[in-house]
Amino acid sequence: MGQARRTVDRASEQTTPPLSHAVLWALGAAVIYAAAIALGRATRVAGSEIALIWPAAAVAVLWVSHARAAPRRGILVANCLLLAVVSAITSVATGSVLDSAIWFAFVNLVLAVSTSILLTGREVQPPQLRDPADLARLLLATAGGSLIAATMATAYFAVTLGSSGLHTTFAMFAVRNGVAILAGVAVAIKLRESAWRPSYTSKKRLLEGIAAVGFAAATLAAVFWTYSHLPLAFVCLVPAMWIALRYSTTVSTVFLLAAGVFIVWTTLAGHGFDVDTSPMVRALLAQCMVGSLTCVVLALALFRDSRVALVAELEAAEARALADADFLAGVLDAATEQSIIGTDPTGAITAFNHGAELMLGWRRDEMIGRNATTLHLPAELQARSTELGVAPGFDVFSTSARPGRASVREWTYLRRDGTHLSVSLAVTATAGPDGEHTGYIGVATDITARKRAEADLQWLALNDPLTGLANRAHFMNELRAALDPASGNSRTGLVYLDLNGFKLVNDGWGHAEGDRLLVEVGDRLTRIAGFDRTVARLGGDEFAVLCHDAADEAELDRLARLIEAELERPYELADGQTFDGLSASLGVALGDSGCESTVLIEQADQRMYAAKRARRAALPPPERQAVGR
Repeated sequence: MGQARRTVDRASEQTTPPLSHAVLWALGAAVIYAAAIALGRATRVAGSEIALIWPAAAVAVLWVSHARAAPRRGILVANCLLLAVVSAITSVATGSVLDSAIWFAFVNLVLAVSTSILLTGREVQPPQLRDPADLARLLLATAGGSLIAATMATAYFAVTLGSSGLHTTFAMFAVRNGVAILAGVAVAIKLRESAWRPSYTSKKRLLEGIAAVGFAAATLAAVFWTYSHLPLAFVCLVPAMWIALRYSTTVSTVFLLAAGVFIVWTTLAGHGFDVDTSPMVRALLAQCMVGSLTCVVLALALFRDSRVALVAELEAAEARALADADFLAGVLDAATEQSIIGTDPTGAITAFNHGAELMLGWRRDEMIGRNATTLHLPAELQARSTELGVAPGFDVFSTSARPGRASVREWTYLRRDGTHLSVSLAVTATAGPDGEHTGYIGVATDITARKRAEADLQWLALNDPLTGLANRAHFMNELRAALDPASGNSRTGLVYLDLNGFKLVNDGWGHAEGDRLLVEVGDRLTRIAGFDRTVARLGGDEFAVLCHDAADEAELDRLARLIEAELERPYELADGQTFDGLSASLGVALGDSGCESTVLIEQADQRMYAAKRARRAALPPPERQAVGR
């Protein structure tokens, strides 16, 4: 437990700044705040306690915002107390009476805390100024804090000086603090956010910058010094808008700082706005001018920065999209073993890769815009539409396709030369960045070889590979189906036969010749049986003929005699010799519907062996031995 506590303590020390750092920071902030108060007190309007500018308001907001981000709540409380004490002492040292200094120290503290809370809410991160939304938040926080402070200040003057001119006092305090916070906090935030790196600009851009600075300086000098008796303040918006729309927010902020200092200096020097008005009104007008310039310039500059960032983001996204498109096009063209076809939601082809060209014989430019259904057999489309209950057409693909879930099915493609191609087609719906349906992608793989292999396996499972006749399994299935009452056959006939003398061919001419003879036997049986009977090789030299609807045993006997005579005809061997020593022993059986297949086979088998024994008994001993073979 002790080890775990030490580990937590060390981690806390690594993430929490030492207390000495917080103390040093608070002392530095206090010095800056005191200097800001002194500077503000130095700009007091003649005969009044009201200062023309009050940079201490901006410093106080930044001080409290930083203290709120401290990990310990006590640091915030200590900084707030230090702010109030420094405010009171500095005010007294610069000529303010004690009771006024104490009250306005409290006013300054309330102004800083309320503005900081309105600016950042519950967040403890420093305020930002990166887009118009941040400026709107700063304006609302500034207005809220300034109105609270102005109300408290006006209440003090109402008690101490009476009710005369309170509305002007309220406006003066609200505008002074608001302009100071708005301009000061904006300048501080942009100086903190800016990356001061050397940049290289074109000669044209440099000349434009010199012209903008010169025009702005000339305009400010003319309005607030040379022709200050004329109402020309609105002219200052022209260079301000030029700078805000052409340069970054950081440059615009530097312009605001310089313009604000110049306006305050000219006002204190007796120039600025109309000299015939009272000092209080002149100061209020100067502050309103600085505030107006700040709002206009920052709004335009932030909108410009947001537009530049958005354009850069769009260009980057376009570049990424082009790169992705090039990559996808490369992938599509590299996939030569698969046909990849893209369509819009209606089925019109929008993409046709090189693999599709190789597989189907069509060129890409020939297929773009055509409907994908032209590549399919109409009969298959009709069958699928009936199965799904949709209209025949592209709906047979789109109905079951979903984004991220492919609909896989075997189809037959219709190639350009009219031939057919078996494919496995996976169709997937596609969606755009916003989730909207954009079309379909079909990836097809040629399964001709697989289908051929499946057909071969199926054929081998049901047929004898040497003769091509039905094998024993196929024959048994056919026999059971013929005997089934549902088949409609009244009687089923069976002819069983076994070759005599076949071993002489294998021994005398070899097994290859024996195989040729078996193939010939199969061909002769097929010709005699016709298309309505099933001929099978059951194994070795045993064969059978299935008569699906035999009339009687006489019919089977006639068929057996024909087979016997046909098989006894001479066979031509590969070397040109003739072999006439082959014969067959046959057995027939007739079964009614519902008869067991094993019973019918056993009966035919017994009769076949009976015929073989009788044939052997009727022959001389040498021939009897050949028949036995």
